[in-house]
Amino acid sequence: MPRNPRQTLRRDLGLLGNFAFAYGDVAEGIYFTLGLVLLYAGSAATYAYLFATMAYVLTALCYAELSSSYHQPGGAFTFANRAFGRNIAFLAAWALLLDYLVTTAISSVAAVGYVSYFIPELSYVSTIVTIVVIIGLLLINILGIAESAKFSYFLVLFDLVGVIVVLAVGFVFSYHPSLNPAPHFGVSPTYPSFLYAVTIAMSGYLGIEVVSQSAGETRHAAKNIPRAVFLISGAVVAATLAYSTLALGIVPSQIFNSNPAAVNYPLPFIASKLPDGWIFGGLTALLGVSVLLVAANAGIVGLSRITYAMSDEGVIPRIFSRVHPKFRTPYISIIAFSLITIIIVAAFGAQLNVLAEMYNFGALIAYMIVGFSLISLRNKEKNLIRPFKMPGQIRITWKDKKTGESREYYLPVFAVGCFVADFVIWILVVLLHPIGREVGTAWILLGLLGYYLYSRLQKKTGQAGVLNQIS
Repeated sequence: MPRNPRQTLRRDLGLLGNFAFAYGDVAEGIYFTLGLVLLYAGSAATYAYLFATMAYVLTALCYAELSSSYHQPGGAFTFANRAFGRNIAFLAAWALLLDYLVTTAISSVAAVGYVSYFIPELSYVSTIVTIVVIIGLLLINILGIAESAKFSYFLVLFDLVGVIVVLAVGFVFSYHPSLNPAPHFGVSPTYPSFLYAVTIAMSGYLGIEVVSQSAGETRHAAKNIPRAVFLISGAVVAATLAYSTLALGIVPSQIFNSNPAAVNYPLPFIASKLPDGWIFGGLTALLGVSVLLVAANAGIVGLSRITYAMSDEGVIPRIFSRVHPKFRTPYISIIAFSLITIIIVAAFGAQLNVLAEMYNFGALIAYMIVGFSLISLRNKEKNLIRPFKMPGQIRITWKDKKTGESREYYLPVFAVGCFVADFVIWILVVLLHPIGREVGTAWILLGLLGYYLYSRLQKKTGQAGVLNQIS
């Protein structure tokens, strides 16, 4: 049954809003991963980020092409649904939901943690303050995607200007390229430590999915989404590699083995070593607060839009695609999944390391499915107009034995690279992150069981449409 136009999402988002959402969700990673990457990789920290950068760029290119071609909310769910059907689409979306929940929780907790850099007493009530922050973001998102974007892009602008200032001062006045010895792989760092650092570095690049989640609310999506992806990727990759390089030229990497503050607040710690360090340390802490709040906000956007798409397709109850009559936002999804995030914060808010261990598992599964989806859709929908299409593909030609006709199959090189790179890092996460492996596996099994039972219920009644309306 077609939807009433007044019940659909409103296209209120432009290029700047798209950039702000995803920039915050991707750029936040450096604020809580740099200390850990330096702790485990030592003087090879920049190499760890370089490995993660390759996987990120390949994944981002897949999202740029797919999101510019399919302008519906849902991201990985929408792409996989067109390529492989509802079952694989559900797996991709459910895997992503875990990381959106963790992203919102860890970003909110870390944002409040950076505030305690100025107000140490705040650490005693950090969980309560974090819950208040999430409730505030919930309300902003119910009001509308445009209001949520305005909240984000002012903070992002502040972060961009601040990052440029800190990096410029650091490289001009305090950088010493020979401060740390060259890495000796196998010894310093050891291979297990370096590979663990790569998995943490990849956590710093998660979030590009948010661009595709807002595709259904983006004006001129065919042009704006690829542009946003390229702007985000350029800004985040440059800032990440610059910060990791600057850190190794300002402080000895060994200091991260014995200084918890350096690991918990890596950027303010490094900035405090600049001339007038108290000013730059405080500025960097403020930058951390701003970009982490944007990331938490983007997490709520991602959670609500992917569940909206799943509900709209009927793989979860229709109530989650209900749109507010005035604000035209999926308010039920926003409220429901923000409440789950609050429960996670209440349970694990004081254990940032536990939340960090849960990162990556689900998102990397979804990213692998996105790479496969692009390969499939290039061949299933060959005549589709693609506003942005990456060059470079292998053509495989063979003759059909039954019909005698020549057939062609195309393998986009970058999509194959996306799958391989994300698969390698996912294997490392499975091997090196026991909490992520256990929680992630339990989450996937729970979701598949729920999906199976819900599907059986629909088939048993033979009245899926009636069920969805009742929901």
